Amino acid sequence: MDSIKSALENIQSDNGKMCGSLHYIRSNMMKNHAINELRELGGIKILMKCLKQVNPKVLSLTLSILANCSMNEACRDQLIDYGVVKDLVFIMKNINVESIDNRTCRMIANLAISEANIPVIFKHSLPSLIVKILLNTKCDITRYSGIRAIRKMWENSTKYGSAELLKCDAVRVICSLLTSKNKNIVIAVLRAHISFLVKPTNLSSALTAYTTVKQVLGNEPETTLNNLMDLLPTQPLVKRIIYQLCKIQNNKQRLHSSRLIMCITDVLKTEDNRYLRIALCHLLECPMNRESFSRTENGISVFMDLMTGTDSSLTDLAIYTLIHFKYCKDALEKMVKKGLVSILIKNLSLYIQSHKVSALCQPETNIKSNETKALTVGTIGSDTPILKQTPLKENWTSSKEDDITIDSHSPYYSPVCESYENESFNADESKSDVSDFELQGDEALDYQTSGKSNDKCYIIELLTNLAFIENIVIMMASKDVWESVLDYIQFIKYSNNVNEIKILEKISKDVRNFKIILTDGFIISTHQRLCRPVHELEKCDNCKNRNKLGIQIIKNATSSFESSFAEDIMINIMNDNSTLATNQNLKLLVTVTLPHVIQSQPNKLLAFLSRYKIFDNLCNIIKDGQNELFDDAVGALLALFTTLNITYPKPVSKVCKSKNCGKNIIKHETTVTLVLDDDTLINTNKSFLSLKSPVFEAMFRDGGFKEAYESTVRLNDVSSECFNSFLLLLEEYCDCLLPNNITVLLELIMITDKYMLYDLSKKISMVMINNSIAINNCDIIYEWLIETGHKLNCVSNVGLDVVKCLFSSNSRFPERVEAIKKITTSCYGENFIKDLSTILKIGFSSICNDDKFTKFYLKTFDCNED
Repeated sequence: MDSIKSALENIQSDNGKMCGSLHYIRSNMMKNHAINELRELGGIKILMKCLKQVNPKVLSLTLSILANCSMNEACRDQLIDYGVVKDLVFIMKNINVESIDNRTCRMIANLAISEANIPVIFKHSLPSLIVKILLNTKCDITRYSGIRAIRKMWENSTKYGSAELLKCDAVRVICSLLTSKNKNIVIAVLRAHISFLVKPTNLSSALTAYTTVKQVLGNEPETTLNNLMDLLPTQPLVKRIIYQLCKIQNNKQRLHSSRLIMCITDVLKTEDNRYLRIALCHLLECPMNRESFSRTENGISVFMDLMTGTDSSLTDLAIYTLIHFKYCKDALEKMVKKGLVSILIKNLSLYIQSHKVSALCQPETNIKSNETKALTVGTIGSDTPILKQTPLKENWTSSKEDDITIDSHSPYYSPVCESYENESFNADESKSDVSDFELQGDEALDYQTSGKSNDKCYIIELLTNLAFIENIVIMMASKDVWESVLDYIQFIKYSNNVNEIKILEKISKDVRNFKIILTDGFIISTHQRLCRPVHELEKCDNCKNRNKLGIQIIKNATSSFESSFAEDIMINIMNDNSTLATNQNLKLLVTVTLPHVIQSQPNKLLAFLSRYKIFDNLCNIIKDGQNELFDDAVGALLALFTTLNITYPKPVSKVCKSKNCGKNIIKHETTVTLVLDDDTLINTNKSFLSLKSPVFEAMFRDGGFKEAYESTVRLNDVSSECFNSFLLLLEEYCDCLLPNNITVLLELIMITDKYMLYDLSKKISMVMINNSIAINNCDIIYEWLIETGHKLNCVSNVGLDVVKCLFSSNSRFPERVEAIKKITTSCYGENFIKDLSTILKIGFSSICNDDKFTKFYLKTFDCNED
């Protein structure tokens, strides 16, 4: 016999050479293009007739050849068209020979590679027939082929097909073979496990997933899990199976097993396996698993290693998993002792850096642009953002299709046909490594199935949970934690910042944290970053909101600072006579901090300010314009005004609506020309001036001064702009005729008083007090008041009004500081300090208890030079 063609002719003629011809064809299947040649010669149709033979040897050889041919897609299509499935059903039902059962299952597995063939296979109930063979056979090779056939059906079937396989208990029967002593059978079962567990999660069918897992674990889940754990050290596929079992949402509680957790942690202690790390995180979402985990010797260490690894996606998954540890105080305490807080702060800082919004304030035409402060992070180093957190994905290896190339090493080809025992066990690939089962696309880590949202930073939620644990909150009192939470408030756009406020509240309210809060400047840092608006509060919602949050954070700390414990510590600091720089700096820190945090005990606040010279220190700081604590001292004084409820309410005054009052003034005949300081000439009428002002009446009266007989008169100490406004006001008084320039307005007050127009001077003064005092002109008004204005009774309290405006108006903090610095560093600084003392004394006397100590402290409240 010299060709496949002659062999086919012998088979077709049935001349007694059928077995030899089948042997020849089978032995030539390894040659190139042998299958295509067989198909082109009509060999598939000829061999189909052999399936009806009753001779087991002929039938076995034919099935072996057709099984090899079925690896070719064109041959598979021909076999289906010729009705091979019906023949296979007949053979499986009526012939009980191991070699035939084996090759029948192998052929069905190859046919199931094409998804289009699956409906035909299910239509003829082949899965139930294979299950029957698996239940009855004792041959490992047949079991192997049957397992592979079911697996291929499952992998390429639809949701309906999976349900049919579950209905006939195919999954349960295969998984029950896990205890086989044959290594190849065990591997085949493990590979089937992976296929079974991958499909339900992809279909997102809760019922299918539940039924699948139930059949995979069998009637005794604990025993099945123990069997898998026994295989874990030697079979890499088990790690993937554990991952898939843990990934199914409703299966975590079913997997409650102390040994499962223990085995996973033992492996992870010595091996960095991604599957097991993710599986551990999924398992820990179940309370019972968390309890077992807490008792495991290496559990905490393994989990901490997971959080400190280089894989950011696993770190984020671990952080999300810790959210479920809300009531596992012992486990959290152990993690905190191993550095959990530092790890969280590092990741929070990284999240802030990647998600921060550089300018949260809305652009407005009436808001000046300001550079955003640089991001301040803890010393550990810093989107989630959590505010949209980057989706986390696993980097799975690409999939590999079944290798259908025919060669001498292929599991599909077995050149020896006399004995079925020589069939290869490895019926899929010659290289059976784990990567063959790494799937594409659908294996991206899906946190949404666990209720995880991508628009929130879960580190903040976790820190909130930690802050509510008494033994942990004391370990959270560090500069890194405080500053990072402030970073989050300052740079991440979020609605209410409830959790952030709770974290800082829990830290600050624990009196054990008082000293570090004081000495590390937590309160001052909060005020610097949140309570110093760069825009006017009425015009910027973001500045207003941050200021509100900052005030709330500082207020939460008052309970600790007002305690007797804190009082003793601060008294000891202020009484320390050491001249060391560190001690002096600490005193200054207490000086600028204390006014912020003693709000509900004014008597204690007064005692500190007076007895321990805190007010003197504040005054000395603001006298020195170069002092680095100048801004902090201003903030402390602002806090005093708030605590004492000292405000600068501007009275509501009527405003002229026409703005055209000066246009109706009738010009008078010129009878005199006035020469002013700047040599400006102003023509006016002597009679008009004499009528309006007693001074001009005396000046121009006949028989009086020489000016009465002159046509040109020089007036000293008055500007042309001021005198023109003066003339307009003599004609008709209206607020709209007053000059907008504050310097001219102040000059006008003095001129009207000089020319004995006291009522007019008082009116102008009231307009200046009610409408003109502002942050940008306080220094001008105060200088004028000290130089000349103090002579006028109508402006006797303007100095106090200026101080109130500086420390109680809703102005931009930088402008406020600049205005105060201009006054305190001038020659009028001492007057300003006296006015400031007067206002604060009045404020304290109105709210403090009227006892002898209060009277004594109020009496000695004035600032004294050091």
